[in-house]
Amino acid sequence: MLGRFLEVALVAGDTGGTWQQLQKLGFEPAPTGDIWPHAYGVVACEGLAIGLHAQGDEPFSVVFVRPEVAALHRELAALGIEVESARLGSDVFNQLWLRDPDGIALRVLEARSFSPPARLPARTAAGSFRWLSLPCRDIDAALRFWSSLGADCTPIEEPYAGFTLGGTSLACHERRVSAGPLLVFDAPTGDTRELLETAGFAMRPRLAALGDAPHRVARGPEGLTLLMLEPA
Repeated sequence: MLGRFLEVALVAGDTGGTWQQLQKLGFEPAPTGDIWPHAYGVVACEGLAIGLHAQGDEPFSVVFVRPEVAALHRELAALGIEVESARLGSDVFNQLWLRDPDGIALRVLEARSFSPPARLPARTAAGSFRWLSLPCRDIDAALRFWSSLGADCTPIEEPYAGFTLGGTSLACHERRVSAGPLLVFDAPTGDTRELLETAGFAMRPRLAALGDAPHRVARGPEGLTLLMLEPA
């Protein structure tokens, strides 16, 4: 219902600097237009685009794209799902905001805000992208919310308890796994600690909820947290 997952949007104090740092990990820059009045840059790999915004009310948001945003507004109202704000009309760029049960901002745009790069990397230094995982205080409430939006929710136990949203690069995890969103990658190549540090990421303690499953965690610019799952 919300459309296609477009980007993870971050408000960055230094959009250009963070944009360059992420390219050091193997993300590819994407062409952007003048749709936003502020500085805006995007880097991408297969399944993931990270949008860096110089301004914004939300430091972190999940952005979707679909036509007929006004129709979506009516559909959400019919479901009893609150729309926090909307900008609709024939002479404006249509968009709306809502929140998931944990308060994470979800933004829906009527059109893309960037073009896909000519070369979309299958892997970065963090590995191959699996999904963006959002935290849930109440996993059942999150399941009801996303199911009401038409998502095909599939419970998972590995690598942690949660569920995936079928047909997207999105998942949800219990907050005991991590209190914040995770960018989850599979099988980083070799020891990339030095490269991660050069790109502004610091290695963090392992996640206790993953038990003995081999993994690494790194936290970087704008609080971006990478969970890198290693082969057993």
